[in-house]
Amino acid sequence: MEKSARTLTSVPCLMSCTDVNECLVDNGGCRNKATCVNSKGSFTCLCPPGFDLVNRTVCLDIDECQVLKEPCRLNERCSNTEGAYECTCRAGFARPTGSVVCTDVDECRIQNPCHPNATCLNTVGSYTCTCKRGFTGNGSRCTDVDECAQNDICHPRALCTNVPGGYSCACQPGFTGDGSLCQDVDECALPSTSRCPPISNTCSNVEGDYRCPCDLGFLASNNTLCLDVDECALGLKLCPNVSDCQNTPGSFACDCWQGYRANGTACDDVDECLDDTACPANAACVNTYGSFLCPCDVGFFGVHGHCEDIQECLFPSNGPLCTDGTCVNTVGSFFCLCDKGFWTRGQSGGQGGCVDQDELFLLSHSFCLNA
Repeated sequence: MEKSARTLTSVPCLMSCTDVNECLVDNGGCRNKATCVNSKGSFTCLCPPGFDLVNRTVCLDIDECQVLKEPCRLNERCSNTEGAYECTCRAGFARPTGSVVCTDVDECRIQNPCHPNATCLNTVGSYTCTCKRGFTGNGSRCTDVDECAQNDICHPRALCTNVPGGYSCACQPGFTGDGSLCQDVDECALPSTSRCPPISNTCSNVEGDYRCPCDLGFLASNNTLCLDVDECALGLKLCPNVSDCQNTPGSFACDCWQGYRANGTACDDVDECLDDTACPANAACVNTYGSFLCPCDVGFFGVHGHCEDIQECLFPSNGPLCTDGTCVNTVGSFFCLCDKGFWTRGQSGGQGGCVDQDELFLLSHSFCLNA
């Protein structure tokens, strides 16, 4: 086989090379505030002030507060911002208008930040709040201290009164002093003509007060009156059972009931039957405790305090009294006046009625046969 040969011939270049602007596509790959700058055959990423270029394409913020030695003045605080930084006054300081220097703020004068019962003290860049005397707390809140709750704050004979931020001591009635020291007042030694009531023995001084002991049978009231003691109302068994208790000024009396007579501390029964006139005629007197009875004699009945004869013949209680005869009334009794042929029964006074003479004979001569 025959091989054909190719002949190479040089041809002159008719095209020219021009620069490519890489910045036109995706900002040349520059990131984060970087600016793409084209150059012949290349490009460059430039960062704005306050940024550093990293990896030739990325701009990172510079923290001037960390990099710079003294970025701010005295009493200022450095705050980093994107591409820069700021210097602001620290807490407790302020920059007056027209001044570049931060000066201390007097919070106590401007803000009044403490509790009303606290004292504000300004310091450089700050302030302190301290509760006033008599109060407790952190200065922002202060509560009153109850000094009266403490022991021995006042004299034992004084009254303690708590007030906001303090207290006061005043001696109790009957004592004199400033509250820290209290002494007893002798009221009985004070000039007064009416200190004790008339019905009283003497004035007796006691610690913090005085006493006016009343006479026996009286009770003191506020050292100004002696009130009678009603022994009867107190329910005390001062009198015997058959008497009534009667209160008297300073004492009492026992009034025996009707029918009784006082005998020392006792009440004895009165025997009214010893008086012949105690009961009416035709009545018997029967003494009882505290009284007496007047029962009428047999054959009499009571009418308005008198004993009247009973008319048995007119008001027979068990049927006719004198069958076969005539009933004859007598004072206090009666008898039977029998008809002819009849005799009175064996009872005395003819009160047994009338019986036939033959029947009376048989009754007087009868005998009993035992069957």
